[in-house]
Amino acid sequence: MNDVSRILSARDRVELLCWLTCGSLGAYYLNGDWPAASFHVQAAHKWLDRHQRLADWLTVAKLAAIAREIATQHCALLEADWARDAVEEILDSEDLNYQSDVVRQVFDDCRRALAEKRTPE
Repeated sequence: MNDVSRILSARDRVELLCWLTCGSLGAYYLNGDWPAASFHVQAAHKWLDRHQRLADWLTVAKLAAIAREIATQHCALLEADWARDAVEEILDSEDLNYQSDVVRQVFDDCRRALAEKRTPE
């Protein structure tokens, strides 16, 4: 097994952004308030360690800011019972279930958000 960490690929960025966004939704669901920056830093490092990836602090900060934007767009989902069940599943697991409707919706928005950031203006 190779223990060498790698820098983030484009797919890794989307997955990390999705992880941060779903984490934000989970925190909002539990606390009724958006999490602090320290939450995103800890969540990012947890994901990075688990996936043996590296990211600098600026990358994490940018992804956290985007995650907050996307999470606020999805907070209305928390009104639906099916979505709350999916968020509870997210909170109880170590990784995301990409087959979940909530995660799929968030993942698609994360992919689009990062694609828009790469497009020249």
